[in-house]
Amino acid sequence: MPEHATSTIAPPAGRRAGTWLDPLGFAATPNARGQRVTVLLIATALMSLADLYMTLLFVTNVGMVENNPIARLVMAHNSAALVVVWKLALTVFGVGVLFWFRRARLSEVAAWGVFVAMTCLMVHWNAFAHGAAVIADDYHTLASGTETGWVSIPGD
Repeated sequence: MPEHATSTIAPPAGRRAGTWLDPLGFAATPNARGQRVTVLLIATALMSLADLYMTLLFVTNVGMVENNPIARLVMAHNSAALVVVWKLALTVFGVGVLFWFRRARLSEVAAWGVFVAMTCLMVHWNAFAHGAAVIADDYHTLASGTETGWVSIPGD
């Protein structure tokens, strides 16, 4: 074979089988960082949509305590549409920045951090939803306005 020609000979069968049997081998390499970050960001965006749904569900039906002062400020306008725009804009911006720099090591660290934070928020929402069913009678007391951070947006 001439020196300038490229080899099209397949690797030995054992080497091919090893690669096929270990599909995660490539996933752990720095070359796959962009793919890992993309998967983390898709999962984070989906959890963010679930957070938005749960927020709207509670704030427009029974109300809830909102510990985030910026979110309380947005909800003080009594507009579910404003809450949707605000949450979607923040999510698109954050996910967009991390996606843009998805091949950087710091972006992967940040994507893991946001993914873990959103996972913790999902666990919190699960506990909150179960707890809300248990204390349904106490919601009237909370909604009376004595609880700091209580938010409610009138439903449609």
